Amino acid sequence: MRKEYSQSTLEREHLCDNPFEQFSRWFEEALEFEPHEANAMTLATVDSNSAPSARVVLLKSFSADGFIFFTNYSSKKGGDISVNNRVALLFYWPQTMRQVRVEGSAFKIDPSESDEYFNSRPALSKASSALSKQSSPLENRDEFDKRVNTLLGSGAEISRPDNWGGYSVKPDHIEFWQGGVGRSHDRFIYSLEGSQEWSITRLYP
Repeated sequence: MRKEYSQSTLEREHLCDNPFEQFSRWFEEALEFEPHEANAMTLATVDSNSAPSARVVLLKSFSADGFIFFTNYSSKKGGDISVNNRVALLFYWPQTMRQVRVEGSAFKIDPSESDEYFNSRPALSKASSALSKQSSPLENRDEFDKRVNTLLGSGAEISRPDNWGGYSVKPDHIEFWQGGVGRSHDRFIYSLEGSQEWSITRLYP
C-alpha cells in the first residue's frame, strides 16, 4: 500500500508569485495527464455542531475571484455553508504526484451566472436537478426516475430552481504539494496578507 514518489522537486523559483497562476499551470498539466476528471475536488464543510463532512464535487471554473462549483443549496453541503461558510477544497492528481489544498470562504454567485450555467446543461441533468431533494431520504428510485422522464417528455422549458446554483470559494490559503522521494515532499503555502498581497512559505514535509 506504499508507493514511492518521483525524484521531482519543487523549489521557490519554480512557483508563480500569484497562486491562481500557479494553480492554472498545475491544472493544465493535470488535464493532460490524469485519465479521469482532473477537475474533481473534495469539498469539506462543517455544520452547526462542528461536525465535518466531505464529498467530491466538480470545479467548473476558477479565477482570482475564486473556485466555482454548482450544487443544490438545500443539500447537506448547502446547509453547512449557510451556517458556516468556511470550507476547504482538495485536488489530488496522482499521475503528476501533486495535491492542492485550498482554504477559504464560500459565497453564492450571482443568480444570472447560475442561470447561464444551468441553461447550458443537458436536459436530463436539468430535469434531475429540478426534481431532486438532494440529501433527503428517497424511498423509491423508480418513482423519481418516472417523474424525471415525465418532465422530459412534456417538452416544457426547465428553469433553474431557486435552490440550485453556484458557490465561489474565495481562498485565503492555497497549498501546493509535490510528492518526493522517501516521503520528503515539497510543500509551499500561499497566504493572503491584507486584501491583495500573497506571501509564500515553504512548509516541512
